[in-house]
Amino acid sequence: MITLRNIKKYYKLDSERVEVLKGVSLHLQKGQLVYLLGESGCGKSTLLNIIGGLDYADDGEYIFNSINVREFNEKKWARLRREKIGFVFQNFNLVPHLSVLENVEMSMILLGKSKEERQRRAIELLNMVGLGDKLEYLPNQLSGGQKQRVAIARALANDPDIILADEPTGALDSENSIHIIEILKEISRQGKIVLVVTHSQELVSYADRIIKMKDGKIIEDENDLDIEEIEDVYEDKIGSKSKSLDLLTTCKLSFRNIKNKKWRNILTAVGASIGIFGLSIIMALGNGVKDKLSSSIDEATAKASLSVANEQFDVLNEGDIARLREIKGVRDIYPYNPFQMSIKTKEGSKATSSAESLAPRKYAEIIYGKKYIVKGRFPDDQRDEIVLPERIAKKLFKDYKHAVGKNVSLVVQLMSLKEIYPTVTIHATVVGVVKNNSIPLLDTVGISYGLSQKIMKESIGNSTGALSFTIIPSSINDIALLKSKIKQMGYKVQTDEENQNEINDYVSLASVALGMLSGISLIVSSIMIGIVLYVSVLERTREIGILKALGAFRSDIRRIFVTEGMLIGIIGGVFGVLGSIAVGKASNYMITTLMKKSNLDIFQFSFTQVMLLILFSGLLGILASFVPANKAAKQPAVEALRYE
Repeated sequence: MITLRNIKKYYKLDSERVEVLKGVSLHLQKGQLVYLLGESGCGKSTLLNIIGGLDYADDGEYIFNSINVREFNEKKWARLRREKIGFVFQNFNLVPHLSVLENVEMSMILLGKSKEERQRRAIELLNMVGLGDKLEYLPNQLSGGQKQRVAIARALANDPDIILADEPTGALDSENSIHIIEILKEISRQGKIVLVVTHSQELVSYADRIIKMKDGKIIEDENDLDIEEIEDVYEDKIGSKSKSLDLLTTCKLSFRNIKNKKWRNILTAVGASIGIFGLSIIMALGNGVKDKLSSSIDEATAKASLSVANEQFDVLNEGDIARLREIKGVRDIYPYNPFQMSIKTKEGSKATSSAESLAPRKYAEIIYGKKYIVKGRFPDDQRDEIVLPERIAKKLFKDYKHAVGKNVSLVVQLMSLKEIYPTVTIHATVVGVVKNNSIPLLDTVGISYGLSQKIMKESIGNSTGALSFTIIPSSINDIALLKSKIKQMGYKVQTDEENQNEINDYVSLASVALGMLSGISLIVSSIMIGIVLYVSVLERTREIGILKALGAFRSDIRRIFVTEGMLIGIIGGVFGVLGSIAVGKASNYMITTLMKKSNLDIFQFSFTQVMLLILFSGLLGILASFVPANKAAKQPAVEALRYE
């Protein structure tokens, strides 16, 4: 069954080599309860760990079920422990955050058994050891004797060939000790090897065989055989049924530990959420700004005209008009000017707003599109008429529909980056109402072509003078050629679409700058997740040893901690996204309520972006967990089990 030949084991103590096992030879057979006796430090626990694959011999041969396992690598040893070996420890070594049932199921999960098969087998074993009524209890709710019985049930879960018990009664009283040994005795009668390591002479009467050790050697064996005469067949067929932990189980284990240290992990997730919050709010702001820009200009009119100014943004005059008219492909040219104005009704209501000179009426549909006016009509070129945005009309007349036909007094000033121009007082008639935000982010009053010329005459003494000109091309196809020629003449020229794109570029640059600040927060939060997981690895070193003793691969251990990092990252991402949505919605409400901008939802959240941010946060958690996860995976099982 198990044959050891001349097993030697050395440990290094500083520069000195200490020999712990000095050529141990041993043969273990089925159906025996074997006691391995010896004083502390004689090497019996080291021998047990070598038999169980938790530690490795430096020399000698190890034959398990006619298989040469001496040169097995770590993964093959993990498979062997899963299928053939069950451990019972003095300190029970139950996973604290798993229930009694789940602790027994764990080794079967590693072996890849179905949920139904696992539960049936676990319940059967727990009933056998008298704990059928404790299935959902946690280890800390059990007595020492009950914990050891759970450990025995777990050791039997995969029907192993050998049970290795290291001081199984060392932490128990006499009554519980007898009960545990009786259970182990019954297991040996079922045709299994049960090897009990102890330094106590008590209960040796239950043993079928007693082996005594001293100073790293076997000094007495009641069933002493000639080990050299035992024939061995060398095979290598271990582990055909073994699988890695599935994703659901890995997530369950990770989530249980997160829940076990919930406040620490919640605070970590909150810290991780700060960077995601910043990115989410930036994206929402960018979405809102770009939506307002795109909705303010009809696609059909975005390329219908050219805006021309000089590089210094000085006022253009008749000479500029004459030069531009000579270019082939120019259908028409007219001045465009931005204004700031104050409006007063006869009833005394007041409002301030930006304003713009409108195109001649014949070009209204080309420049502004069909849906520009929502009530009334477009201003006549030869009359002192204006159109108001819905919000301004509502502020002045309570109901925007009542604005049409009303006379108002205007105080108007030409807006310029270089000079301050005098104000002009003039009267006008409201003939139409336009939708809010017809000009990007502004509720802009439209001034008739003739009235704007009159204002410019009084302001700068020149009715055709302008800060820019609008050119109507003969054909849309002429746009590119016209732009090229106008630029050659030293003017700055853009379409409405390009103006919009330029603003979009500024918004994008601002988003990138703010995103870099959020990126710093993300780096800091990732480091924080890594530190928390590193601490978790130290705290759960014994649990790592337990899982390895049950046959967990390095990849299984690594996956548990990586998944834990991913879950903390995802939770942080959810916190960050929800926080940004709350702030964004509150900001939109304040803008709507305080600024009376009824349709200015400046923060707009995209479901796709939100989900990508959460996944991105999870990815950062994965990256942050690699160092602690690798440390956990590389922990030697025997050292991890000894960790305090």
